[in-house]
Formats: sequence, C-alpha cells, structure tokens
Amino acid sequence: MSANQTIAQLQSTDRETVFHPSTHASDHAHGKVPVNIIQSGNGIYIKNQQGTELLDAFAGLYCVNVGYGRTEIADAIYEQAKKLAYYHTYVGHSNEAIIELSRRIIDWAPDGMRKVYYGLSGSDANETQIKLVRYYQNILGNKSKKKIISRDRGYHGSSIAAGSLTGLNLFHQAFDLPIDDILHTLAPHFYWNAEDGMSETEFSQHCAD
Repeated sequence: MSANQTIAQLQSTDRETVFHPSTHASDHAHGKVPVNIIQSGNGIYIKNQQGTELLDAFAGLYCVNVGYGRTEIADAIYEQAKKLAYYHTYVGHSNEAIIELSRRIIDWAPDGMRKVYYGLSGSDANETQIKLVRYYQNILGNKSKKKIISRDRGYHGSSIAAGSLTGLNLFHQAFDLPIDDILHTLAPHFYWNAEDGMSETEFSQHCAD
C-alpha cells in the first residue's frame, strides 16, 4: 500500500468518525474542507503526513509555549503517569505533584496571589472565572451585580459562558449565545472600527466613552 493511499484512507476515516470543532460538518464530511493530518512536531515546527514542514506560529491553539518534541517533559510525564496519572482535588484530596507545582506557581506569581485553581483549557479557565464572579457577588448579597463586559472580535473560549465572552458571531450562531449578563463593546481597533474622517485621538475617546 502506497503512502498516498494510507493518507487517503486516514482522511476518509477522519471524515467518517471525527467531529471537528469550528468546522462546517457537512462541508467536512463531503470533502470541501481539507483534512490536514499532522504527523509530528519538533521545536516550533510541525510536519504533516505529506512530509511538509511548517512553522507553527499558531502554537497549536496558543498553548504549545515550550515547543514540540521536548523529551525531558515527555520523560517527566511518563514517570508521573507510572506513579499516579490522575486523581481529583475535590473535598480536600491532593497529591504531591500538584502541591509542589502550586508552591512554585505562587512563588513566581505577582504579589497578592495565594491560591491555584487547576483547569484543562482556556475555556475552562474563563468559565471558572465567571463562576467565581457570581459566587463572590452572591456571597456579598449583590444578586444583580453579574454583568461582564467583553470586547467585539476578542476570543475567550468556546464553551457556553466563555463562548459568550468571545466577540465573534461564529461562536454565537446556532447556540443561543451570548447568555444573559454578557455584554460586548467596541474593539479598540482603529483600522477596522474608526468612522470615516475620525482621528486616532477621536477614536480613542469614542472607545472610552
């Protein structure tokens, strides 16, 4: 079987079995959206199944901030997984690795930060922030003080609440978003949003107002 046949089979299986986020499902299933299979990564580069090496300026999805192929990180993950791959932190449960990491993060963090809350993604992090805002205001008795202002064109995640913060219609259409208490204001982007004849100073004042 040739390499091209193998790639074609993988692409076909992908269309049949994988539900891709931010992808038109019908266009993907019918081949209108290309399936680009990433085979490997090294440093700041990724390589697809055709052998083409690409500079990953996108850093995965903004999260590969130390590069690909870091064997020392893979080895550390392997050693920890052999010992304890996962356990939750509900109701006071903890483990040595998370305690040591939390201590390091607090030592590195700006003054005033005292606790670390762990999540799985940026969407998860922003979802938690919204919950904490509501929790805090409810404790203080401010039942109606829940509004959060976000910027148009900003990206803050794709879950229900974080997707509501995101200022892109693609993440709102067909999902009944944004939810209540999420407001959007103009992005301070002079090139895209300034009115004809408006100076940068006038536009800045317009955004502030």
